[in-house]
Amino acid sequence: MTDVELTWCCAPQEVSPALREQVLTCWVEVSNAGGAVGFPDLPVAAADVAPALTALVAGLAPRRAGLLTAHVDGDLAGWLSLTRPERRIAGHWGSVTRVQTAPAARGTGVGARLMAEVARCGREDWELDHLVLTVRGGTGTEAFYERFGWREYGRHPRALRLAADDLREEVQLWLPLSA
Repeated sequence: MTDVELTWCCAPQEVSPALREQVLTCWVEVSNAGGAVGFPDLPVAAADVAPALTALVAGLAPRRAGLLTAHVDGDLAGWLSLTRPERRIAGHWGSVTRVQTAPAARGTGVGARLMAEVARCGREDWELDHLVLTVRGGTGTEAFYERFGWREYGRHPRALRLAADDLREEVQLWLPLSA
């Protein structure tokens, strides 16, 4: 497995301009490689993705919203976001979104390291009961998450319209964090 340096950013000021540029570049590359990370109309450019990144960074807050990055030899190899609902009644679980491995880093173990760290953080640092995430049906990504203990709990048929004749289901997965 590749030597991966993992870093959490939990406040907007922790995201340097250089890191912001790296995340933006990764998001564009992953999107344009067919990744289901929020931009179905391809190709995308940095200007298309930048507003979503600005909102993600602006929302960072300790134990509320975090950005996990993975670097290999100083280069961003992947990242994800972890958030928890603000409502007290739902604050015991977290949502994992935007899971991305840079195309050049695929197959190197970066994704596995990201998934292990988000589970560790959710359990130990944020004291969450479980994590959830959704994936676009038809991409085969469910198998990746299942390798790390994630379980399917539902499917929303025809939830995503990628084109007039391309409706996909959204698959909901969860990972229990307590023993």
